[in-house]
Amino acid sequence: MVPIIVFGLLGFCTCILLAWYFAHQARHKERMLMIEKGMNPELPVRSGSALVKIGIVVIGLSVGLGIVEILNQLHVLGNPDIVPLSILGLSGGTALILANHLSKPKS
Repeated sequence: MVPIIVFGLLGFCTCILLAWYFAHQARHKERMLMIEKGMNPELPVRSGSALVKIGIVVIGLSVGLGIVEILNQLHVLGNPDIVPLSILGLSGGTALILANHLSKPKS
């Protein structure tokens, strides 16, 4: 049980680190392109929709966790470990699709 927790925590930390690294690398490339084109890289270019997307994904994952807990309290899940992960994956994926759909400009 302890190795599973250690590997899970190590994997989570690795994912967070890689996400930060690639986001930082993308911002750096964007800044260099702005300098090459003669634009001011200090001006914020980001839109406020990034926080909305993060919020929708967190809400989706929270709904998935709630469903897993309700099913666990009703003893519907039994012992398999894959059912809670699949519910979280489905709710997280649905939240990502919803966030992408809501962030598209209306035409």
